[in-house]
Amino acid sequence: MKNKLFASIPSIVFGALIAIAPHTFAYVCKVEKMPMACHWTAQAEIGVGALIAVLGVIALFVAPQIRIGLNIAAVLGALLAIAVPTVLIGVCPGAMMHCHMVTRPTLIVLGVLTIVFSAIAIWLDSRPAKRV
Repeated sequence: MKNKLFASIPSIVFGALIAIAPHTFAYVCKVEKMPMACHWTAQAEIGVGALIAVLGVIALFVAPQIRIGLNIAAVLGALLAIAVPTVLIGVCPGAMMHCHMVTRPTLIVLGVLTIVFSAIAIWLDSRPAKRV
């Protein structure tokens, strides 16, 4: 039971945070006429975060072998969450812009935490079960 919760709860929490961060506490620039790159990064992170959260929800109901695969998928999703603001879409080029100073580092940290917790969950689920 402990492994099941550890394999699923962090993915749910970090996935939800990745999805909502660019729209709430780590908001991107507000531009009404022509959206900048940070706007599209925020939109893409909704899908990436939702994917990671859904993988965590599914992990609550499956066997350990399947949880390993779901956590591998969560790691790949977290890598995508890191790549969107850094390489794929990016944020505003201005170094003093809020999206450059807050949103990008927040998404990178959330992605790294997702990778770390998913790797630990993979390790826990891949250990042989104790026989009593």
